[in-house]
Amino acid sequence: MGLFDSLCRRYQSLFAHAHPEEAKLVELHSIGQAESFLAAYFAHEYRKGADAVARFASLSSEWQGGRALDFGCGAGGLTYRIAEHCREVVGIDIEQYKLDFTAAQGERLNVSNARFVCSASETLPFADASFDCIFCIDVIEHLSTPERFVAEFLRVLRPGGQLLLSFGPPWGHAHGKHMWAKLPGWWTHLLFPRPAVMRAAGFPPQTTWEELGIHRLTVGHFERVMRRSRFQPVYRRLLINKLVAPLRFVPLVRELFIAEVIGVYRKPTKGIA
Repeated sequence: MGLFDSLCRRYQSLFAHAHPEEAKLVELHSIGQAESFLAAYFAHEYRKGADAVARFASLSSEWQGGRALDFGCGAGGLTYRIAEHCREVVGIDIEQYKLDFTAAQGERLNVSNARFVCSASETLPFADASFDCIFCIDVIEHLSTPERFVAEFLRVLRPGGQLLLSFGPPWGHAHGKHMWAKLPGWWTHLLFPRPAVMRAAGFPPQTTWEELGIHRLTVGHFERVMRRSRFQPVYRRLLINKLVAPLRFVPLVRELFIAEVIGVYRKPTKGIA
């Protein structure tokens, strides 16, 4: 074991595992307990989904009652929460096994206005202007071409439709590596060489962040994507610990502390073909 490997592993021991639920999900997935993992994952998303829907309901009422798209729906817990507020919701994800599981939950929950589509294409399999709102929750940081998908969101939304988006933590945050269970150390991904970080996480040292679905999306990059799009901002908030709140206004430094980005964006009613 090299010096950086030893230091990286020792560094992790200085931090407590603050997300026991995520640790349990990682354990179930790693030992191949597919059904138990999916059941726990769905329950986790269903609980979090209630909070996400309540958050956006407090920010805007325009999207409620319409036809919704849940982009990157995973196991579908959020999708069923959206269905409580919309006449129809379509969940889309790239992993069919998750969609097979969640489609079966509709009968158990007595939900008939949700359906699911599997697609890995950068072109969404929907007609222009076919949705009143799109939920994109904790997904955009896992996309290799976020600007491409933002353009697709614009295409499939009706004029005046809303994109309800949040993600976090961004790449520069202490937990921007998205490995709370395996690597609890703050800013591990920025402090140590990638091969040492990967070995500490249990992956081959040549593993890239992109292979793990981490595309190093920063707050600045996200803001540039949205500025270049045709979306009109309705609401935006950068969540940051109150002890360092003034740093949200300091370029570059703010990337180390912003924990979540929340936004509501509207498709213009005119000027888009």
